Amino acid sequence: MKSVLEVAQWLAEAHMKDDPATTDVFVAEAADEVRLVEVSGSVGPGTPREVLPFRFAANPDKGVPYPSVVVLLSPAEWEAVQRGELALPSGWEKDSLRKVG
Repeated sequence: MKSVLEVAQWLAEAHMKDDPATTDVFVAEAADEVRLVEVSGSVGPGTPREVLPFRFAANPDKGVPYPSVVVLLSPAEWEAVQRGELALPSGWEKDSLRKVG
């Protein structure tokens, strides 16, 4: 079975292919689920207020044997995260994110 990181890489590539406005994808490492932070120009430029994670069940038939969580951010929201003005979900420390896309 693929590791969480291998599945994260595969999902990052698929998401970037589906949304060419996605510029960066990062993984917040976890042992039992895929956690992705995606930065996309297709997300509206609204005022950064909160981060909303989208949760998906594992789907082994589609090559995703782990549950996954995706946080989709606009470039402005990503900048707010970098400045410490907008927080990622608990346990997703911005300094430990690893770029995968």
